[in-house]
Amino acid sequence: MLTGIGSITLRSGRTLPIEYEFGAHHEHHWVGHLIVDTTDTDPSEFAYKVLLHCDGGSAVELAVTNWSDRCMTVVGRPLPKLDRAA
Repeated sequence: MLTGIGSITLRSGRTLPIEYEFGAHHEHHWVGHLIVDTTDTDPSEFAYKVLLHCDGGSAVELAVTNWSDRCMTVVGRPLPKLDRAA
């Protein structure tokens, strides 16, 4: 299991701090869930791709398959390392 902290960037550009847990994290396929407070977030934000910035510098493009006010189930694929300052 791969766990850590990071942040997600939503379609609107809003960033939320998260904890992540991926049970499957192969080279091109990640499956897991995010622990995040979404009580003040419009649900339409999750209908588009979500970008996860992991604490180690990795970025993962995610699709949200299920969510509640405290947790999201996601699938995704890792991206090349991104320069967040760019």
